[in-house]
Amino acid sequence: METQFKMDSVPGSLLVIGGKNEAWLDKVTLAGWKCYRCEDLRLGQQQIDKIGPCIGLVDLSADDFSLSAVTYLVSNNKQVRWMAYIKDQQLTHDPICQFIVNFCIDFFTAPMPDKLLLSSIGHQLGMLKLEKKVWPDNSIDNQISLIGESLVVKRLREQIKRIANTDATIIVSGEQGVGKSLVAKSIHQHSPRNKAPMVVVNCSALSEQRFEREVFGIDVENPHPQCKTKIEAADGGTLIIKDITALPQSQQRNLLQFLSNQSIETADGIKPIDVRIVVTTYKDLEQSVRDQEFNAELFYILNILKIHVSPLKERSVDIGLIAHFYVQQFSREYNAQARSISPQAMKVLAQYQWPGNVRELINQVKRAVLMSEGGLIELDHFDLPKQASKARSLRTIREDSERDALLYVLESHEGQVALAAKELGISRATMYRLLGKHNLVSEGRTLN
Repeated sequence: METQFKMDSVPGSLLVIGGKNEAWLDKVTLAGWKCYRCEDLRLGQQQIDKIGPCIGLVDLSADDFSLSAVTYLVSNNKQVRWMAYIKDQQLTHDPICQFIVNFCIDFFTAPMPDKLLLSSIGHQLGMLKLEKKVWPDNSIDNQISLIGESLVVKRLREQIKRIANTDATIIVSGEQGVGKSLVAKSIHQHSPRNKAPMVVVNCSALSEQRFEREVFGIDVENPHPQCKTKIEAADGGTLIIKDITALPQSQQRNLLQFLSNQSIETADGIKPIDVRIVVTTYKDLEQSVRDQEFNAELFYILNILKIHVSPLKERSVDIGLIAHFYVQQFSREYNAQARSISPQAMKVLAQYQWPGNVRELINQVKRAVLMSEGGLIELDHFDLPKQASKARSLRTIREDSERDALLYVLESHEGQVALAAKELGISRATMYRLLGKHNLVSEGRTLN
């Protein structure tokens, strides 16, 4: 016997990606749902950020957007419970079937079954409410968040808020896997441009020709492209360029020309563009300039503000917080039972050096959640390298202990060097020497 799902509050929000305004959408609106349409995929992320957790329906029946672009948007917004709407004959199209299986909790074929749609989105709204109750401390309404309570992370958050209000270009540096992209996105979120588009370009993922075509609109084979370039899409907002040192010399010159003119050439003529540039790099840009691998003039234009993201081993106090957050995240995503990590396992995680930084920790937590069968994650659920458990040299232990002591005392005194030096029984000059020895001098000099 068919039962109708009963909700304890008014219907929620439905976001429809693509398609056209059909009669079934009007019926959903009449049922009390707040319906939003996304006709420009480049504005999809902006709409999702504004709406928050909701039900999403991807209309693939009209072939409005490329499937890869839709997949990118869907895979980066797991706080949305996605469904698909397709034509019957599309069930023979393998990429569409894979998309539905990998990212959707339900699908419908045309013509839209109105009653089934309302029942299904009602159930999914109920699931959203249950998740809010089961995971009250792990809201992913705002995915752009820097997890941690260490001094370096607190300072990083303060630095982001301080420089986000400017329009100056920013270089975000740090080792691979530390979270540079997260910092770049956080800058956009805290800036006055946060209502405008944020467009991300990965230099390592695009060929020279594709970068030239998609970012600057330069295409020898098609001199008058119909689609907007990445720079045009980011107009009024932020353009994040990942791994800037992977940019070929020819494209470095194109970027230099754009930054100098703040305009691009389109089929309709010269178009002025208002965009803020944030670049990320894991290499030393100054060394790349000296090695003549990076355009010196471009470097000097970009080099206005800098943010350095510290490696995870320098903020070990945050490891437990990050691990706990992603245990909750992946347990919900994969419907797993894991809720916490055993003290023994947590101790090993805290002592491990994490050469792959936060990215490595996240992947390890994901594996542990999938491998565990109960509520507690044990050490054997992780796959840490064996050398992680080998004994360290006496010198390394002393160096690490000294560094940890400096960070601990600084955190205890909220970054005030004079008070930290007094507690350690050393002069302020000695304190700065030790900060320099452990590559903390930049942190120390800017503290009170």
